[in-house]
Amino acid sequence: MPLNKKKKQLLNDFANQSDKLFDLGIIRTDSFTGEIGEYVASEVFKFRKTDRVTRAVDGIDTKGKTYQVKAKVIESDKVNYGIGNLDIESIDYLVIVYFTPNYETKRIIQIKSTQLPKGKVGISNKFLNSITYNSIDGSEVKLPASKQKEIKKFGELYCLLQSEEIIRSRRIVGDLGEYYASQELNLTLNENKNEKGVDAYDKKGIKYEIKTRRVYESGRRTGKSRRLNNLVGKDSKYLVVVALDRSFRCAGMWLIPMANVHNPKSAHLQIVNTTPGTKRIVKSRISWLN
Repeated sequence: MPLNKKKKQLLNDFANQSDKLFDLGIIRTDSFTGEIGEYVASEVFKFRKTDRVTRAVDGIDTKGKTYQVKAKVIESDKVNYGIGNLDIESIDYLVIVYFTPNYETKRIIQIKSTQLPKGKVGISNKFLNSITYNSIDGSEVKLPASKQKEIKKFGELYCLLQSEEIIRSRRIVGDLGEYYASQELNLTLNENKNEKGVDAYDKKGIKYEIKTRRVYESGRRTGKSRRLNNLVGKDSKYLVVVALDRSFRCAGMWLIPMANVHNPKSAHLQIVNTTPGTKRIVKSRISWLN
Protein backbone atom coordinates (compact mmCIF):
# COMPACT_ATOMS: atom_id res chain seq x y z
CA MET A 1 0.00 0.00 0.00
CA PRO A 2 1.17 3.63 -0.54
CA LEU A 3 2.99 5.36 2.30
CA ASN A 4 0.56 7.24 4.53
CA LYS A 5 1.20 10.64 6.12
CA LYS A 6 2.65 9.12 9.29
CA LYS A 7 5.14 6.98 7.39
CA LYS A 8 6.18 9.85 5.13
CA GLN A 9 6.85 11.97 8.22
CA LEU A 10 8.88 9.15 9.76
CA LEU A 11 11.02 8.92 6.62
CA ASN A 12 11.51 12.69 6.70
CA ASP A 13 12.55 12.56 10.37
CA PHE A 14 14.98 9.77 9.53
CA ALA A 15 16.43 11.84 6.66
CA ASN A 16 16.89 14.82 8.99
CA GLN A 17 18.64 12.65 11.56
CA SER A 18 20.93 11.05 8.98
CA ASP A 19 21.89 14.55 7.82
CA LYS A 20 22.69 15.42 11.43
CA LEU A 21 25.04 12.43 11.68
CA PHE A 22 26.66 13.56 8.44
CA ASP A 23 27.16 17.10 9.77
CA LEU A 24 28.72 15.65 12.95
CA GLY A 25 31.22 13.66 10.88
CA ILE A 26 29.82 10.30 11.99
CA ILE A 27 28.69 9.10 8.55
CA ARG A 28 29.72 9.92 4.99
CA THR A 29 27.38 7.68 2.97
CA ASP A 30 24.05 5.86 3.26
CA SER A 31 25.83 2.66 4.40
CA PHE A 32 24.72 3.55 7.89
CA THR A 33 25.78 0.49 9.89
CA GLY A 34 29.24 0.39 8.35
CA GLU A 35 29.74 4.14 8.69
CA ILE A 36 28.71 4.24 12.35
CA GLY A 37 30.93 1.22 12.95
CA GLU A 38 33.90 3.03 11.44
CA TYR A 39 33.20 6.08 13.58
CA VAL A 40 33.00 4.05 16.81
CA ALA A 41 36.18 2.14 15.93
CA SER A 42 38.02 5.39 15.14
CA GLU A 43 37.13 6.72 18.59
CA VAL A 44 38.19 3.52 20.37
CA PHE A 45 41.43 2.88 18.48
CA LYS A 46 42.25 6.52 17.77
CA PHE A 47 42.75 6.17 14.05
CA ARG A 48 42.10 8.56 11.19
CA LYS A 49 39.44 7.42 8.75
CA THR A 50 40.70 7.11 5.18
CA ASP A 51 39.04 8.36 2.01
CA ARG A 52 36.09 6.29 0.81
CA VAL A 53 38.00 5.12 -2.28
CA THR A 54 40.49 3.23 -0.09
CA ARG A 55 38.52 -0.01 -0.02
CA ALA A 56 40.78 -2.30 2.02
CA VAL A 57 41.89 0.23 4.63
CA ASP A 58 39.32 2.13 6.68
CA GLY A 59 41.70 3.79 9.13
CA ILE A 60 45.34 4.52 9.98
CA ASP A 61 46.52 5.25 13.52
CA THR A 62 49.39 7.50 14.64
CA LYS A 63 51.83 4.58 14.49
CA GLY A 64 50.91 3.82 10.90
CA LYS A 65 48.91 0.70 11.73
CA THR A 66 46.06 0.04 9.30
CA TYR A 67 42.53 -1.09 10.12
CA GLN A 68 39.63 -2.60 8.24
CA VAL A 69 36.30 -2.21 10.03
CA LYS A 70 33.17 -4.32 9.74
CA ALA A 71 29.94 -3.70 11.62
CA LYS A 72 26.84 -5.73 12.30
CA VAL A 73 23.54 -5.26 14.13
CA ILE A 74 22.68 -8.24 16.33
CA GLU A 75 19.80 -9.09 18.66
CA SER A 76 21.61 -11.85 20.58
CA ASP A 77 25.14 -12.62 21.75
CA LYS A 78 26.02 -14.56 18.59
CA VAL A 79 29.13 -13.22 16.86
CA ASN A 80 28.65 -15.16 13.60
CA TYR A 81 29.76 -13.04 10.65
CA GLY A 82 30.91 -14.14 7.21
CA ILE A 83 33.44 -11.74 5.71
CA GLY A 84 34.57 -12.06 2.09
CA ASN A 85 37.24 -10.33 -0.01
CA LEU A 86 39.48 -9.81 3.00
CA ASP A 87 42.80 -8.25 1.94
CA ILE A 88 44.93 -9.19 4.94
CA GLU A 89 48.13 -8.04 3.24
CA SER A 90 46.91 -4.42 3.28
CA ILE A 91 45.85 -4.26 6.93
CA ASP A 92 47.27 -4.82 10.38
CA TYR A 93 43.95 -5.30 12.15
CA LEU A 94 40.40 -6.37 11.42
CA VAL A 95 37.91 -4.71 13.76
CA ILE A 96 34.30 -5.89 14.06
CA VAL A 97 31.79 -3.66 15.83
CA TYR A 98 28.58 -5.31 17.01
CA PHE A 99 25.57 -3.07 17.67
CA THR A 100 22.20 -3.48 19.33
CA PRO A 101 19.25 -2.66 17.01
CA ASN A 102 19.32 0.99 18.12
CA TYR A 103 23.08 1.32 17.47
CA GLU A 104 24.37 1.05 21.00
CA THR A 105 27.76 -0.65 20.95
CA LYS A 106 27.43 -4.21 22.23
CA ARG A 107 30.92 -5.57 21.62
CA ILE A 108 34.08 -4.89 19.62
CA ILE A 109 36.50 -7.56 18.44
CA GLN A 110 40.01 -6.69 17.23
CA ILE A 111 42.00 -9.35 15.36
CA LYS A 112 45.56 -9.09 14.04
CA SER A 113 45.76 -9.79 10.32
CA THR A 114 48.33 -12.53 11.01
CA GLN A 115 45.53 -14.50 12.71
CA LEU A 116 43.29 -14.38 9.63
CA PRO A 117 43.05 -16.56 6.52
CA LYS A 118 43.28 -14.98 3.09
CA GLY A 119 40.17 -14.05 1.15
CA LYS A 120 37.31 -15.14 3.37
CA VAL A 121 36.73 -15.73 7.06
CA GLY A 122 33.76 -16.96 9.05
CA ILE A 123 33.75 -15.30 12.44
CA SER A 124 32.24 -17.57 15.10
CA ASN A 125 32.91 -18.54 18.70
CA LYS A 126 34.70 -21.64 17.42
CA PHE A 127 36.98 -19.53 15.23
CA LEU A 128 37.66 -17.03 18.01
CA ASN A 129 38.55 -19.84 20.41
CA SER A 130 41.24 -20.93 17.96
CA ILE A 131 43.04 -17.56 17.77
CA THR A 132 44.31 -14.71 19.92
CA TYR A 133 42.21 -11.57 19.76
CA ASN A 134 41.16 -8.50 21.75
CA SER A 135 37.56 -8.13 22.94
CA ILE A 136 36.03 -4.90 24.25
CA ASP A 137 32.63 -4.85 25.95
CA GLY A 138 30.23 -2.16 24.83
CA SER A 139 30.08 -0.73 28.36
CA GLU A 140 33.76 0.20 28.02
CA VAL A 141 33.20 2.24 24.86
CA LYS A 142 33.02 5.95 25.64
CA LEU A 143 31.88 8.31 22.90
CA PRO A 144 31.30 12.07 23.16
CA ALA A 145 27.93 12.40 24.89
CA SER A 146 26.45 14.68 22.22
CA LYS A 147 27.31 12.26 19.42
CA GLN A 148 26.17 9.21 21.37
CA LYS A 149 22.81 10.91 21.89
CA GLU A 150 22.35 11.55 18.15
CA ILE A 151 23.40 8.01 17.21
CA LYS A 152 20.87 6.61 19.67
CA LYS A 153 18.10 8.82 18.25
CA PHE A 154 19.04 7.66 14.76
CA GLY A 155 18.86 4.03 15.89
CA GLU A 156 15.44 4.53 17.46
CA LEU A 157 14.12 5.97 14.19
CA TYR A 158 15.59 3.02 12.30
CA CYS A 159 13.76 0.61 14.59
CA LEU A 160 10.52 2.54 14.01
CA LEU A 161 10.95 2.15 10.25
CA GLN A 162 11.13 -1.61 10.75
CA SER A 163 8.23 -1.81 13.21
CA GLU A 164 6.08 0.22 10.78
CA GLU A 165 7.06 -2.31 8.07
CA ILE A 166 8.50 0.41 5.84
CA ILE A 167 11.76 -1.54 5.56
CA ARG A 168 12.62 -5.21 6.01
CA SER A 169 16.29 -4.96 6.94
CA ARG A 170 19.09 -2.47 7.61
CA ARG A 171 19.26 -1.70 3.88
CA ILE A 172 16.83 1.21 3.89
CA VAL A 173 17.67 2.50 0.39
CA GLY A 174 17.44 -0.94 -1.20
CA ASP A 175 14.36 -1.93 0.78
CA LEU A 176 12.47 1.20 -0.21
CA GLY A 177 13.41 0.81 -3.86
CA GLU A 178 12.08 -2.74 -3.81
CA TYR A 179 8.90 -1.56 -2.09
CA TYR A 180 8.24 1.21 -4.63
CA ALA A 181 9.03 -1.07 -7.59
CA SER A 182 6.76 -3.84 -6.34
CA GLN A 183 3.92 -1.34 -5.97
CA GLU A 184 4.32 0.25 -9.41
CA LEU A 185 4.97 -2.94 -11.38
CA ASN A 186 2.82 -5.36 -9.36
CA LEU A 187 5.81 -7.54 -8.47
CA THR A 188 6.25 -10.14 -5.75
CA LEU A 189 9.45 -9.61 -3.79
CA ASN A 190 11.82 -12.56 -3.65
CA GLU A 191 12.13 -14.02 -0.14
CA ASN A 192 14.96 -16.36 -1.16
CA LYS A 193 18.08 -14.55 0.05
CA ASN A 194 20.33 -17.13 -1.63
CA GLU A 195 19.07 -16.26 -5.13
CA LYS A 196 21.46 -13.44 -5.97
CA GLY A 197 20.47 -10.86 -8.55
CA VAL A 198 16.76 -11.69 -8.45
CA ASP A 199 14.81 -9.26 -6.30
CA ALA A 200 11.28 -9.86 -7.59
CA TYR A 201 9.01 -11.81 -9.96
CA ASP A 202 5.95 -10.82 -11.93
CA LYS A 203 2.84 -12.99 -12.37
CA LYS A 204 4.43 -14.72 -15.37
CA GLY A 205 7.49 -15.70 -13.36
CA ILE A 206 9.75 -13.20 -15.13
CA LYS A 207 12.68 -12.14 -12.95
CA TYR A 208 13.63 -8.57 -12.01
CA GLU A 209 16.66 -7.02 -10.36
CA ILE A 210 16.06 -3.72 -8.56
CA LYS A 211 18.79 -1.13 -8.05
CA THR A 212 18.14 1.96 -5.96
CA ARG A 213 20.13 5.15 -5.48
CA ARG A 214 19.44 8.17 -3.31
CA VAL A 215 20.05 11.22 -5.48
CA TYR A 216 19.86 14.85 -4.41
CA GLU A 217 22.08 17.93 -4.28
CA SER A 218 23.91 18.40 -0.97
CA GLY A 219 27.31 18.12 0.63
CA ARG A 220 26.88 14.36 0.38
CA ARG A 221 25.90 14.34 -3.30
CA THR A 222 28.28 16.58 -5.24
CA GLY A 223 28.41 14.87 -8.64
CA LYS A 224 26.59 12.87 -11.27
CA SER A 225 28.93 9.88 -11.10
CA ARG A 226 26.58 7.45 -9.35
CA ARG A 227 26.94 3.88 -10.58
CA LEU A 228 25.01 0.61 -10.68
CA ASN A 229 27.50 -2.16 -9.97
CA ASN A 230 27.63 -5.93 -10.39
CA LEU A 231 25.01 -6.50 -13.08
CA VAL A 232 27.18 -9.15 -14.73
CA GLY A 233 25.94 -12.71 -15.19
CA LYS A 234 22.52 -12.16 -13.65
CA ASP A 235 19.42 -14.24 -14.43
CA SER A 236 16.94 -11.36 -14.32
CA LYS A 237 15.34 -10.32 -17.59
CA TYR A 238 14.74 -6.75 -16.46
CA LEU A 239 16.57 -4.16 -14.41
CA VAL A 240 14.46 -1.71 -12.43
CA VAL A 241 16.26 1.51 -11.47
CA VAL A 242 14.73 3.54 -8.65
CA ALA A 243 15.85 7.01 -7.58
CA LEU A 244 15.04 8.33 -4.11
CA ASP A 245 15.03 11.95 -2.99
CA ARG A 246 16.41 13.33 0.26
CA SER A 247 13.32 12.19 2.19
CA PHE A 248 13.56 8.68 0.71
CA ARG A 249 10.54 9.17 -1.56
CA CYS A 250 10.49 7.84 -5.11
CA ALA A 251 11.93 10.48 -7.45
CA GLY A 252 11.99 8.39 -10.62
CA MET A 253 11.75 4.78 -11.83
CA TRP A 254 12.82 3.05 -15.04
CA LEU A 255 12.43 -0.46 -16.48
CA ILE A 256 15.40 -1.58 -18.61
CA PRO A 257 16.00 -4.85 -20.52
CA MET A 258 19.02 -6.36 -18.73
CA ALA A 259 20.50 -7.57 -22.04
CA ASN A 260 20.73 -3.96 -23.27
CA VAL A 261 22.75 -2.62 -20.32
CA HIS A 262 26.13 -1.28 -21.43
CA ASN A 263 29.07 -1.94 -19.08
CA PRO A 264 27.07 -4.10 -16.63
CA LYS A 265 30.06 -4.46 -14.30
CA SER A 266 29.79 -0.79 -13.37
CA ALA A 267 27.06 1.00 -15.29
CA HIS A 268 26.54 4.74 -14.93
CA LEU A 269 23.22 5.78 -13.43
CA GLN A 270 22.54 7.79 -16.58
CA ILE A 271 21.95 4.55 -18.52
CA VAL A 272 18.29 5.36 -17.86
CA ASN A 273 18.75 8.15 -20.44
CA THR A 274 20.59 6.15 -23.09
CA THR A 275 19.76 2.43 -22.96
CA PRO A 276 17.57 1.13 -25.83
CA GLY A 277 14.23 -0.24 -24.69
CA THR A 278 14.11 1.75 -21.45
CA LYS A 279 10.60 2.46 -20.19
CA ARG A 280 9.94 5.26 -17.72
CA ILE A 281 7.64 4.02 -14.96
CA VAL A 282 7.66 7.04 -12.65
CA LYS A 283 8.41 10.52 -14.00
CA SER A 284 11.80 11.76 -12.86
CA ARG A 285 12.15 14.71 -10.51
CA ILE A 286 15.92 14.76 -11.09
CA SER A 287 17.05 17.22 -13.77
CA TRP A 288 19.81 15.06 -15.27
CA LEU A 289 17.77 11.85 -15.40
CA ASN A 290 15.05 11.74 -18.08
